[in-house]
Amino acid sequence: MNAIVDRDFPVSSPGARQPGLAQTLTLLVTSSLTVMVTAVVGPSLPTMQAHFRDVPGADALVPLTMSAPLLMMALLSVAVGELADRWGRKRLLVASAIAYGIVGTMPLYLDSLAAILASRVGLGAFEAVLTTVGATLIGDYFAGLQRERYMALQTTVGAVAAVVLAVIGGALAQWGWRVPYAMFGASLALAPLLALLLWEPPSRATMTLAQQIEDSQSFSGHALTWRCVLGFLLGFEFLILNVHFGYLQAAVGVDSTALIGLAYALNSVGAIAGTLLFGWHLASAVSVPTCLGLGALLGGGSLMVMPFTTTYATLTAAGVVTGIGMGILFPAMANWNMRELPVSRRGVGTGAYNSCLAFGMFVSPLAVVGLETLIGGSRVRAVAVGGWALLAAGLAALGVGLSRQPHR
Repeated sequence: MNAIVDRDFPVSSPGARQPGLAQTLTLLVTSSLTVMVTAVVGPSLPTMQAHFRDVPGADALVPLTMSAPLLMMALLSVAVGELADRWGRKRLLVASAIAYGIVGTMPLYLDSLAAILASRVGLGAFEAVLTTVGATLIGDYFAGLQRERYMALQTTVGAVAAVVLAVIGGALAQWGWRVPYAMFGASLALAPLLALLLWEPPSRATMTLAQQIEDSQSFSGHALTWRCVLGFLLGFEFLILNVHFGYLQAAVGVDSTALIGLAYALNSVGAIAGTLLFGWHLASAVSVPTCLGLGALLGGGSLMVMPFTTTYATLTAAGVVTGIGMGILFPAMANWNMRELPVSRRGVGTGAYNSCLAFGMFVSPLAVVGLETLIGGSRVRAVAVGGWALLAAGLAALGVGLSRQPHR
């Protein structure tokens, strides 16, 4: 996990197009679309479940409408990345933005819970494209510190969008559980901007065979596997607090949904602060292992101490620190992965990492509940075990970072 240099292969001419504000904003907004799956729909799930209460298995199927897209991302992102390398990025992104809007709005008129679930599975496939190809294009269009800052902003925009969209989704849900799904139509308005503003960057699809061979020499499958393992761990740890924070607040006697919502919002504010701290200070100041170590120490340490918090204020403060740690880890890991990937393997490498990240998120709630049963029914202690695991990883990474001279 040493600091690395960019692997960009000079397959474009010196006069190649340079991205401006319009391209940057378009890619950042495209990335934020993916948070709709949970942020917009989450507040309406209880009403939706009441609507389908007579459907056998509705108690399990309704929550699955929110988690199924995540599973599809885990299964398909690596294949999407390979397609982006072989066929190019732009056409795939534009077509998926259109499909995302069409499939995402289907619950507005579908009457069958099974059909709605099927549409959400399809949505996950197109979400895999938006996430993987959008991140790959940021890697294609930018390099060095500029890339690191924009990838940090990608996480920042996603965190801000999650807060804003959750509020909007909750407000729209007052008009019926179907209404929030209309927001998925926003990607239909975004698709023309993608078509007009973006261009196809150099990739395996535009390289000669000789260029592909030379470019691929720096690619290491073993190193990618290691980053994917860490990506799985990051996804697993990230969703621990997102899913279980409300339970932890209840354990210290908090029953106000407004206060619990505020705690979640402050956790998101911490994540935003962490991404900005990485992009505008840490990325240019310390090595990759040190960044990962610091983020893991903050995230893991704060989860670990949560069983010892006894008030709303202390538990919420710990949640803010968790957010800061995760806000550092997400862009640090994404940038480390991107910088190691040669142009010809950038899509598949990004997709493989995203697959493992999403799979970690999908597994996390199931594993924590299982761990809770295993250790005697304490949700707080189960969360703390996750904190210990992240803390151990952080200490190892920090030890590697401090044993070397930081270099870029």
